[in-house]
Order: sequence, then C-alpha cells, then structure tokens
Amino acid sequence: MQQSFDSIGILNERVKYLISLHFHSVWGSPYWLKRQEQLGWNVQDRIRCLEDLWLLGPMPLDDLRRLSVNAFIPRSFDKQLHRFIVGETAGTSGKPCVTAYRDDEFQTAFITPFLKVAKVTGFPTGKQWLWVGPSGPHIIGKVVRELAKQTDSMDPFSVDFDPRWAKRLAEGSTARQRYLDHVINQVLDILDREEISVLFITPPTLSALLLRLKDSQREKIKGIHYGGTCLSPEMVNNFRNAFPEAVHLAGYGNTLFGVAMEVVDVHRTAMDYYPIGDRLIFNVVKHSEEIETIKDWPPKCLNPGQIGRVMFHRLDESCLLLGILERDQAEIISPNDSAISVGGSLNGVRNPQTPIFLNGRIQVGLY
Repeated sequence: MQQSFDSIGILNERVKYLISLHFHSVWGSPYWLKRQEQLGWNVQDRIRCLEDLWLLGPMPLDDLRRLSVNAFIPRSFDKQLHRFIVGETAGTSGKPCVTAYRDDEFQTAFITPFLKVAKVTGFPTGKQWLWVGPSGPHIIGKVVRELAKQTDSMDPFSVDFDPRWAKRLAEGSTARQRYLDHVINQVLDILDREEISVLFITPPTLSALLLRLKDSQREKIKGIHYGGTCLSPEMVNNFRNAFPEAVHLAGYGNTLFGVAMEVVDVHRTAMDYYPIGDRLIFNVVKHSEEIETIKDWPPKCLNPGQIGRVMFHRLDESCLLLGILERDQAEIISPNDSAISVGGSLNGVRNPQTPIFLNGRIQVGLY
C-alpha cells in the first residue's frame, strides 16, 4: 500500500499555503525570503506542489547552527512569539541546531502522535512517569511533561543528564562508567521511594538499569516509551521479556522534525515508524558518505527494500525545513493498515540507524 492520491492532494494544498506564508514579501520568514533573493525567481509562482519543493535545493544544517531561530519564523507571528517553544539538538553530528514550534504545532509534532498510538495499544494512563534523559535545551524534556499530563499523570519524576558531556567521555572509560552509575543511582532512588509505572528512557540507560533492578521492580512497570537513540528489534524483544507487564513503544524523532511512531506493540522483526498527520515527509535517498550534503540534486529517492540516507521535509507554519539530510540510514516503507488507522497515511521508515561509515565520526552515547 502506498501513499494515497487523497493524501498527496492534501499535501499539495498544504505546500501551496506554506509557500505563500513563508515567502510573503512583507510577512514571510527572513531565511526563505533571503533564499528567494539568491535563487533570483519568484518562489510562489513556481512552487505549486510537493514535488516542486526540490527546486529550492538542499537546506544545509549549518544554516540552523549559525542563524537566529527568528530567521525561520514568519514575521506574521511577531506578536505571538510567547507561544513558541524552542529546542536544540544534542549536537551528535556537530554544533547543535536550534528550532522553534508554535504551541499547537508542538502538540501535533510530538504529543498527538504518541497519544494516538498509546490509545490503541493500551499504554497505561493515570500512572506516574519517570523520565531518564536530558532536559535543558533539549526539546524531549519539554515533551515528556506534556505526555505525562495528557495521560493523566502528575508532573513526571526525572533524572537529568547532559548528553553533550556524556558524548565527550570515551566509550569504555572509567569517567563514562562513573557518569552512567551516577544516573542509575538516582533512578534507583526514585524507584525505591515512588510508585513508578511508566518509564520514558533511552535504550542504553535502560540496559544499564536492568542489571540492577529487582524482579518486583520490573513487574511494576506497565509502560515503557523509548527515545533518544536507535533501537534494534532484538533490543526491544529483550526489553519486552524483561518487563513482561509493560506496553513498549518507541518513537523515531528529533528536535528538528518531531516524532514518528511505532503503531503496534508486538514481537519485533523490524522497527517501523510512521509520521502521523500531514506535516512530516520522509524520503530515503541514495547513499552519500558526506554527513550533510548531497552531491547530485535533486536526490535519487529510493524505493521500498532499498536502504539509503533519511531526508525529511517539515511542513509547519512556525518553521519550514526542506530537504534536510539526516545522519541515519533506513528503508522507506508504505503505510500499513495499523498506521492508517491512527492517521499515518504517509510513508514511514524502517530500522533507522547510524551508517557504518560514520562510526567514529558520530558519537551517540546515552542519548
């Protein structure tokens, strides 16, 4: 099953609207108006549908590192900036990137996809959450508070860590192990004291925690939401065996585009993630050993069964990101019935992971 003509038609209308917004001569976003000036042609005249977006060329991640976040927000929202939520990336592939979401689009990008899948998979509600991961500038720390609130929990307990510092500690080093022990000791203190039923946690941290949990503590966990680093099917299946009373859900996402969700909780043979709604477009493009550039444009988009680099378009009023090349490789997949039932009518990605050729150049760490 592939993306339907109806979904493509909706996307084309969304593209036309967002182009008119971001390229408005007076109220558009400074970044895209500058890009139009460099292109030398009127973007609103020529960009009429999703496929036309390739005419704008690739969007370098360095633009999100060196320019103010305000450069990407249409001036029409100048009097609504109190509604915007700012987030920075972890800096895995270089200096951190920054972006912002208007409050309603923050919900659509990060909160609604999880809630829709949680409802159909029986993820627990009204239970206390524990978040083990970064807060600070990282948007995921802002996401978890809203997820807990909207699943009828009080504000989540949390154990903070700094992924940028953790990445600087050599793998296998004493310093890195001491840092991880510091995090795990805090988690155990909370689990000993509080009635925690839901964990939102990164896979490396959960692996370390599992070695120190009692059987009775594992059995109390009714829901686990994974984030921060890539997962393999084998890892999730092992976690499902270790926490047999829990619903297990993983999301594939980042600060820049939001989250795509798993849509079922079953024995995994692959990690399949689908964008929910019509604001996030995935493509998988022919491999390049350059982290952030594509030599040939437009890129060659691959078909299901082929593995390539993940590229995305983020179609938001608050920020328009086009042709962004992710560090991960994956396979493109068509929406299945389970995805469509929760609003995932667009192509997803299967088994995203860091390419082997980037090993040593990318430091993932705990997050």
